[in-house]
Amino acid sequence: MRRTLAAFLALTLLAPAAARARGPSTPEERKRAVEATRKLEKEPLARNSMELRKWLFQWIVEIPDINVTSCEGPIDVLREDEEDTYGQILYVQSVFGMTAFMIENPKKTGDWVAVQTAGIESVLRAYDSMRKADSELRYKDLERLEKARKAGKLVEIVKKEMAKCGNPDEMGPAPRDAI
Repeated sequence: MRRTLAAFLALTLLAPAAARARGPSTPEERKRAVEATRKLEKEPLARNSMELRKWLFQWIVEIPDINVTSCEGPIDVLREDEEDTYGQILYVQSVFGMTAFMIENPKKTGDWVAVQTAGIESVLRAYDSMRKADSELRYKDLERLEKARKAGKLVEIVKKEMAKCGNPDEMGPAPRDAI
């Protein structure tokens, strides 16, 4: 699974701009994307989860009407260890969570704090589901974010630790180019 996820992420890096030359997403695709995101939050280790991730990420790469921006922040630690399959899965989940949020809240797509917070919340839901399957799984950074979320302080952390997101000149590339 590690090699498969790494290959999947590497493949999306190489997705040429021409592959994104399709029309905007359809209502049916957006509905499927939100449903897939919620399923991956609830069952991140299900048998078909990798197929869902592949479809969802490729769809995000190809569609021109929903653009997710990756920013440096508190979940970056998840992608640093390429051998950590769970960390890689959780990191990509943030992209899915941001996408689902923008589909469900089209008037908030320009609110970088709300979008990034939604991505982290999606990660936390998937993390909670993974911990139910593996009670020894622990990420201190996610534990800190979960504690902040429960205390109603997650938005403050996003604003503070991801402040570069608010400055377009400082923002990272969109996930289709960054992952």
